[in-house]
Amino acid sequence: MKELRERLVFPLDFAEAKIALEWVDRLKPYVGVFKIGLELFTAQGPKIVEEVKKRTEAKIFLDLKLHDIPNTIAGAVRASVSLGVDFLTVHTLSGRKALEVAVKAAQGGLKILAVTILTSLDRGDLLELGFNGELVSEPEELVYRLTLHAHTTGCDGVVTSAKEVSKVKESFPHLLAVIPGIRDTVGPQDDQLRTATPYEAILRGADYLVVGRPIREAPSPEEVCEHILSQMEKALQDRNAL
Repeated sequence: MKELRERLVFPLDFAEAKIALEWVDRLKPYVGVFKIGLELFTAQGPKIVEEVKKRTEAKIFLDLKLHDIPNTIAGAVRASVSLGVDFLTVHTLSGRKALEVAVKAAQGGLKILAVTILTSLDRGDLLELGFNGELVSEPEELVYRLTLHAHTTGCDGVVTSAKEVSKVKESFPHLLAVIPGIRDTVGPQDDQLRTATPYEAILRGADYLVVGRPIREAPSPEEVCEHILSQMEKALQDRNAL
């Protein structure tokens, strides 16, 4: 169960430190990684990282989705290393040079996760943004190209949806695959469009699952965590049996 717990990521999507820390205390028996995103980091600053670390031995995922010029990204990565976090996100669309300097600035102090295409976007959104129609006939192809950049620049992993993870892991098995958009049932229920169940995501090759609203909005978050962990366990067993 410890191995399964280490694969489960809970996003601390709150503005108030008190609420975020209460969730850390509540879920640390079930969760191996706590994710600090833009809302909490902007509201509380770097001090929230230290506060979370005081409460748990779980890993810290700083999800800032850096998207800027290489020099700025390098500075932000070095600052993140000094905070002692374990994972940091950088957008692949920042370009090859930005990914290269991010990896160099990390110097093994943290793992760089390259964000491919947000799970809130589908083919229509990509076309509206100006992506080539043939390229985005299936988002999987665009995700593959962006993952190739992550691989060649030395990133440790990628953030993508479960819909593309099979191809990612087949082509780049050494890259960590971090999968948001995890829901109990398949299909758009909110702003996440490319979703999957915990079982489906792990079966397709996911290494980490980011699960927020299904846990946070449940009457019993602990029971939901146990259910997710059981789905993950079954998927790993079935995956290993293939």
